[in-house]
Amino acid sequence: MTNSINKTDSVLLVADDYLSRPEENEFALRCPECNEATGLHIDGVVVENAAGQRLQVDTHGEDRGARLNIQLENDGNHDGRRHQLSLSGWCEHCRNRFSLGFKQHKGFTYYSKTLTGDV
Repeated sequence: MTNSINKTDSVLLVADDYLSRPEENEFALRCPECNEATGLHIDGVVVENAAGQRLQVDTHGEDRGARLNIQLENDGNHDGRRHQLSLSGWCEHCRNRFSLGFKQHKGFTYYSKTLTGDV
């Protein structure tokens, strides 16, 4: 396992070494909640800017039946002076929905994990 660990020793992101392909710069992400190496699905992204614009993209289906649902909002409230993004997904094993967030503030990039319900 390849870990990203902060000073409090809590694991932030974990890649599975066996399933990863470092020679191609691809690393298999484990579930941020149950740590399983398979069954993780990322199916949405939200990007927000400091002006309050919010772009949300959700995916549905697979293969030739896959579709994108795109929403743009221009009147959102935004916390901070920089942009932020979040990836939403779910896990087949623990059945949790989650959001992985990345936010910039004064030269730092912060990471967050939020459980958003059950599948």
